[in-house]
Amino acid sequence: MTAETYEASKARQSVAAQPDKIHWDSAVSFRDSPYRQLHHQQGLMGRLRIRLVEANSLQRSYWSALALGPVKHLNWSKAHGPVSSYCTFCLVFQDVHKDRMQRNANSNNDLRKPAAAPPKQRSVVSPMVERDNNPVWDNCQFEFPLRKGALPGDGQRIRLQVRVDEDSTALENLIPGVPTGGDARLLGIGYLDVTDLILGQDLVTGQALPTVVDEWIPLSLQGRTIPEEMQEFLYHKEDPLKPPIKPKAATEPPKETGQVRLLVSYEPQGMEPQPKDIVALEAFARRSTLTSSCRPVIAPLAPYTVLERRGVFLLCRYTAADGKAACVRLHRNAVFVIERQSLVDAAHNLALLPADVWMATPLGRALGHAAGPIVAAGREVLMPATLSLKLVWVAFRTATLAGVSGVQALGSTLWNEGTQSLTINHRDAQQPYARQDSESRQSSASAKFVSL
Repeated sequence: MTAETYEASKARQSVAAQPDKIHWDSAVSFRDSPYRQLHHQQGLMGRLRIRLVEANSLQRSYWSALALGPVKHLNWSKAHGPVSSYCTFCLVFQDVHKDRMQRNANSNNDLRKPAAAPPKQRSVVSPMVERDNNPVWDNCQFEFPLRKGALPGDGQRIRLQVRVDEDSTALENLIPGVPTGGDARLLGIGYLDVTDLILGQDLVTGQALPTVVDEWIPLSLQGRTIPEEMQEFLYHKEDPLKPPIKPKAATEPPKETGQVRLLVSYEPQGMEPQPKDIVALEAFARRSTLTSSCRPVIAPLAPYTVLERRGVFLLCRYTAADGKAACVRLHRNAVFVIERQSLVDAAHNLALLPADVWMATPLGRALGHAAGPIVAAGREVLMPATLSLKLVWVAFRTATLAGVSGVQALGSTLWNEGTQSLTINHRDAQQPYARQDSESRQSSASAKFVSL
């Protein structure tokens, strides 16, 4: 096993606690340092923006004893007439290779530890619309920040879950025997796969997709858990007094209980990739090596060099498994910038050119290898002084900018006050003549009227 260099160990330590463990390559890094822009997104891949527009043909599949006969006129229950509905949204992640992995594990008698439960996702609840089977929501907009590390594994599908429930009264929650909570008031659940929208292109055709998707999501009761006390409340639609309906077989398609219309868009977070930038794949664009049946053609954690950009697509170069250079076309949404060199970096390289020439000689490499630990230790010792100098520079820069802004504000104020005072004095000087002219016009007009 070859010994790891100091630069490689520092780069590995910089990504040890991060969800994006991008492979370090000295050829694309700035002077053998860790990727400087790897964490510029501040833990956020992008934002999924959602607008709830309307719902259509909502139906309830339960009944309440407080909503039968004349009792329903007392408004003790809302389980009669048009439904009073609200929606709950959350993101769920689906591993399309989970079944195959479970079959392989069962066939091989794999005794590995079970996977950890995915973290609980944030949910958003919409306002409630009273007594309407076709509700319309005005200005109901929200967003889901897609954070790094939220996906349990690379390459999983991202689905938006829509859950529609009906509101219940306070009396129904107090009376024992009336099912409340859980799925007791569920009208339907629907899913919208937003993976292609986030990736920005169709995985089959490779064509770019619109930035906004307008979709009608069908609702059903598939996957609902029915409590035992609620079995007697399953009724026939035409005759509630008939015996309870037996649950349908799993092979039958679920009955549609309504539809929900959504407008969904996605906006990536971070710097826009430019030519000569170094980028890496986001978690949802990477293919997991643990669930792949073969080695991925595109290395999921490798850095890519942007050669050209046209619209939303990037032409990137990377090093293939055989060591040769290869190119691939990637969508802007699928990558994020990890390294970018500027004019300051070019000036830095030019200033250190003599040192690079010296380090290119065998004697220079030997001395550099011997003095490397000493230089690294000295750098760590001088780190507090360096940070103090940076803090002083930031404070001086902030004070200078504040002083310049104050001088500009004072100058603009003095200029405005001076111009307004000159204008006001000029207007005041002209006002007596204006009054005399108006009085003379009025007197002449009255004289003409009298003469007529």
